[in-house]
Amino acid sequence: MKTFTARFGVMDMERRRYLQAIGGCFGVVSISGCTEILPGSNQESEYPGGTLLVENTGNNAVPVSVETKLDQYDASLDIEVAAGTTVARPEFVTANQGEIVTLVAQFGSTGDAIRFQFLPAGGEDTPPEVAQLTVENAVEASATWTATSGR
Repeated sequence: MKTFTARFGVMDMERRRYLQAIGGCFGVVSISGCTEILPGSNQESEYPGGTLLVENTGNNAVPVSVETKLDQYDASLDIEVAAGTTVARPEFVTANQGEIVTLVAQFGSTGDAIRFQFLPAGGEDTPPEVAQLTVENAVEASATWTATSGR
């Protein structure tokens, strides 16, 4: 599972793969007995690749807008997510294998845009991915993007 927090800014795909490899090495060495938190573990989403999940773990509803960065993918979602709920959009965006899709999320009409890259159809050696945006605090617009394996 790959996780990136909005507070640290945008990571391009190369940096993302490098950090995943480094994290995997440290995980194997330091916690080799805990397979549930190692990269490549069997944490698989029940959703197909390209799915978008927006989870609000905060105490208040939050307006969220998510769209693709490039017009060729043409997917968008404008919704208010109630506190403690998750909104699922199966196959939100489709792409060819190996194509990187950038999603841009914004909270309300004045919040900063938070970008995230993932592989909806997977890559040569990676499975299709599901993008999940977890909103932790609607007031501060604190959120985390996560990519998990889809089916």
